[in-house]
Amino acid sequence: MIVPDSYTENLSEPVRRLFLKWRQFMYSAVRYTRPDSPVHGMEHYERVLLHALMIAEKELPGDEKAMEILAHAAVWHDSRRLDEYLDTGHGARAAVYYHEFCSENPAFRCHPEVEDIMRFHDIDDRKGNERIDHDFGDRAEYVKKLYHIFKDADALDRWRLGDTGLDPKFLRTETARSLTSFSRKLVRDTMDKELLYEISAEVRRSQKENKWKKC
Repeated sequence: MIVPDSYTENLSEPVRRLFLKWRQFMYSAVRYTRPDSPVHGMEHYERVLLHALMIAEKELPGDEKAMEILAHAAVWHDSRRLDEYLDTGHGARAAVYYHEFCSENPAFRCHPEVEDIMRFHDIDDRKGNERIDHDFGDRAEYVKKLYHIFKDADALDRWRLGDTGLDPKFLRTETARSLTSFSRKLVRDTMDKELLYEISAEVRRSQKENKWKKC
């Protein structure tokens, strides 16, 4: 577990409680294909979980169901990654895994929104929005809000790719834009500086080959 207590002790009670609950859950109950990855491993999940809860608290105040949906998405979203690059489709594989987990654990409270959020988190917003419109009808605007919050939470951790990893103009919510300095400091406080430098250099090389996309 890598997010320091100094980052959680001043959170609101609901955010802190849910962060600690779902952080413990992901270490104990979820199986990851790349848990030790410096880019898409457990450190990434922790930070995205924290971002998602913090954004949801401001964008959807008092909605603990929304926070739980976003926590599930954060815990599972990269669980079936095959490599460190775009790996388009890893969201769909994570959605399948989540569905299987829910089927195998009927006492666990699952949310259908999570599957669409994860399935399209690595896909262009337009396609995700269209699918949500199709799947959720009158509730689509609410689910699209969750989808956009989650994509912002994931994007805020792109500082782990280096100082050019995140372009804030692509963020979808005002709350996420207000968290850019916080998320950058969180990466710097939870990643080895030499490793961060190495990853940044690799990303710059890979961008020339279109293996990474900007956000």
